Amino acid sequence: MRYRLIYKLLIIAQELLFGKKLFFDWQFGDNWALKSMEILEKELEAEKNRKDVDGQRSDDPKRSEYVYRRQIVWFNTIGFLVLHLGAVYGLYLFLTSTMILTMLWTLLVAGASAFSVTMGAHRLYTHRTFKCNDWVKALLVFGQTVAGQNCLYVWIRDHRQHHKYSDTVADPHNASRGFFFSHIGWLMVRKHPEVIEKGKKIDMTDIEMDPYAMFQKKYYKILFTVLAMLMPMIVPHVLWGETLWNGFFVCFLFRLMMVLNLTWLVNSAAHLYGNKPFTNDIMPVENVYVSMFGLGEGWHNYHHSFPWDYRAAEFGQYFNLTTMLIDFFEEMGWVWDKKYATPAMVRSRVTKRGDGTHCKYSRPQFKKNDESSEPVADDETYEELFWLEERSAERAAEAQKG
Repeated sequence: MRYRLIYKLLIIAQELLFGKKLFFDWQFGDNWALKSMEILEKELEAEKNRKDVDGQRSDDPKRSEYVYRRQIVWFNTIGFLVLHLGAVYGLYLFLTSTMILTMLWTLLVAGASAFSVTMGAHRLYTHRTFKCNDWVKALLVFGQTVAGQNCLYVWIRDHRQHHKYSDTVADPHNASRGFFFSHIGWLMVRKHPEVIEKGKKIDMTDIEMDPYAMFQKKYYKILFTVLAMLMPMIVPHVLWGETLWNGFFVCFLFRLMMVLNLTWLVNSAAHLYGNKPFTNDIMPVENVYVSMFGLGEGWHNYHHSFPWDYRAAEFGQYFNLTTMLIDFFEEMGWVWDKKYATPAMVRSRVTKRGDGTHCKYSRPQFKKNDESSEPVADDETYEELFWLEERSAERAAEAQKG
């Protein structure tokens, strides 16, 4: 009886995530997010071709500006509510009835999938901040699939669009519309027309040439079903006898929604709560708490100032586990050609555009008469913080000796 209930729950979860039962229908169509885009595109095309009562076309410059009215997608809204309620129950089971090995397995899968998003989808694929060998790339695509944050192609396109049109109506999760919208609300409403129009212009040619990303895009539904839903719950059941009930609610639902919400905090909290030491005229901020739980992704004012920096932060070792992992992979010879901003570049940005809260370059030096002077940079002390520079110099010296 319980197995039948678990089977039904899996079917319901698939319907909520994809809008169809994959166990019975193995068609590889677009997921619910892309489907809603198609519907809105048709509506926009109809609106564009429709004439006003005055005979002016909708694309006529004399026509008044289009006024966007938010349209709630109730299927998505109710679906996310159900998934979160299931995740809360999964947390209860995690704390009360789950085996120790299952708890460790859940945290392991959550951590590995989260690293695959921060290191793979974000820093490698979206921003091309470093290069790696094929097996690392395949492993990151595998982990990003387990994370269940849509296929890489859509993830990358949305994030590149977010950077290009950050916190405007063309930003998929526009933080100027508030915390809830930028956190999860943007997935519960139809996309703004500007999001769709500008999204079509995002350059994705490099991704379209990547065999791993395109294979995942083509077979994402079946890969998600096997890797993100079935694998996390079946492994504990087979290897150490955990119940499938706990496997579903803890290893799948609780783990999935936990990683999703931590990722969403980068879109919401890291755009609203913090300081702006590098660029004061943008919304992204430095948020230490998001960085602690988001594997180093909360130093967002720096990241939007230098999006091509593989560290996504000024000091790579400061609550930045993703940077540590990339550096470890470099030591093993699996990663190379890392891009990063030099201290001089950082100093220039801080002194010209920062909000005055930088720990080094914006701290005023006081004269004896207590009159503040221009910020004075102690370059020698400052560069010691860039342990990356020290490692590079050590490796260069060793290469010369060899």
